[in-house]
Amino acid sequence: MRILFVCTGNTCRSPMCEAYFNHLCRQAGQTGAEAVSAGVCADGNEAMSASAAAIMAEFGIDCRSFRTRQLTSAILDTADRIVVMGASHVRQIGLMAPDMLDKTRLLLEYADCGRRDVADPFGGSVEVYRRCFQEMKPALDNLFLEINRTMHQ
Repeated sequence: MRILFVCTGNTCRSPMCEAYFNHLCRQAGQTGAEAVSAGVCADGNEAMSASAAAIMAEFGIDCRSFRTRQLTSAILDTADRIVVMGASHVRQIGLMAPDMLDKTRLLLEYADCGRRDVADPFGGSVEVYRRCFQEMKPALDNLFLEINRTMHQ
């Protein structure tokens, strides 16, 4: 199962989601699921923001090899589930590939936070990034548990 995380620039929120979700998979020995990420406005081939990488390092996750990806129809086509950070990302996917909307959910829905966006930490301090990840982490943990259960049924 391939999970696609989508944000705006693919330097902060979605790469942290990708890195953390794949970390959970490795820890659990889950080889049937993987995460990738992309951005609706990504330049492509840039590194993860230094602050986002620092937060992932706090969890023992090395993100030095990460490179940004522009969201494309081809990337959408490979996803079994699409998890976005905000309503604007849902709209963009709807414009690119309306048939993919049934696979698309806001990240915070997995934490029972309703249809709320994850604020973009871009340009903020490491503490802003830490708070952003702390907001996303329960949803990521729940998503992982849901995927793991699905794959073991």
